[in-house]
Formats: sequence, structure tokens, C-alpha cells
Amino acid sequence: TKIVVVISDAMRYEIGVELGEWIKREDRFSAEVEVIVSMLPSYTQLGMAALLPHQNLAITADGSIQVDGVSTQGLDNRVKVLQNALGKDAIALRAADLMGMGKEDSRELAKNNRVIYIFHNLIDAVGDKSETEQKVFAVAEDAIKELVDIVKKLFNANISNVLVTSDHGFIYQDHLIDESEFVGEDVQGGEIFYRSRRFALGTDLKENPSVMIFTSVALDL
Repeated sequence: TKIVVVISDAMRYEIGVELGEWIKREDRFSAEVEVIVSMLPSYTQLGMAALLPHQNLAITADGSIQVDGVSTQGLDNRVKVLQNALGKDAIALRAADLMGMGKEDSRELAKNNRVIYIFHNLIDAVGDKSETEQKVFAVAEDAIKELVDIVKKLFNANISNVLVTSDHGFIYQDHLIDESEFVGEDVQGGEIFYRSRRFALGTDLKENPSVMIFTSVALDL
């Protein structure tokens, strides 16, 4: 049995439900939708790593993610993680590379590999930038169309088992932020090595009423 895992960056649950409806309207296809809970903190590097086969996940001091001691930064490293866990008949590639293949090349890909990971990035590429985030709903529809095309391309390459999932969802805010919506205190700690608008990673983080603190052990990291 061959299987393909398509990871669409920032495809939240509601988009997945709509994708399932689109796929079921196609001839010869069936689809089921299930809920999956993302890792905390919910961001691309950790979510992508968590979807690779692994025994241990670790965040290093520079904020990068390791799977079983191997960095997950970049496509080549993700291929290495897959092959360490599953053997040489596992591969990873970008969605654009798959869609650029001719029929013979895509069938050769399917023939030579038992497990294929495909990384798709349309929603996060647009929605995660402040200058383009207002386009996220239109881009979500474009992403659904692209994912349906990916599933059809794989079917034509003789692959019928496809899991489409995501590393995390997204939060949408369409109003100016009131002063009351900002946190009252900044995050403080011994060393903070990653900080975004939503979370911080560090050592000896200090308790304060504005934040929830999780230990790495509690998050299975």
C-alpha cells in the first residue's frame, strides 16, 4: 500500500471540511474529514516537524526543531528524517514540483516510493504577512482548488490513498485592536530565543497574568 501525506500550511479545519466536499463532488473519489489538534505552540516549524515520523521532538537554543536528533529545517533534512524512519522508499517534495511533472515522471515517483510527503504553501504564504493578510479568504479558495488538483494528479499516477492535513490553522482579525486586547505585561525569562506576537520560547519564563506558561515536558518536547 502506498500513501501520500499532503501538508498544506495553515489550512484550518473549516477549509479542510470544504476541501472534503469539493473532493466528494469529483467522480471516483470519496473523502472523510477528521479533527486533528495542532502542537503548542502552533507555528510552522514545530507543526511540520510533528507531522514527520518521530520518537522525539526537540526545540534547540536557536529555535529550530529537531526530530530524533536531525534538523527539520529545509526539504533535504525532512527527506533525511523520512528515510531514517521509513527507509529509502520514502520521499518529500514541494507541491509545485509535483504539479510540474509530466505523467511519466509522476508515475515513476509513485512506482519508486511507498510514502510520499508533499508540502503545499499558499494560505500561510499570503495570510502570515501583514500587507497581504486581508486576501486570506480568497487564497483559501485557491488553495482548495490546488489541493483537489494535487489529489487528481496523484490518482492519475496510480495513488489512491491520500492524507491531506496541516501543521496549524490561523486566527483572523478584521478590526483595529483596542488597547484592552494587548497583554498587560511582556514575557520575561532567563533567555528568550524565539518571540512572536502570539508566543515566546525560552528558559525560566516568569509567571504573569497575561500569559499561560507550558513546560516542554507538558508539551512532549
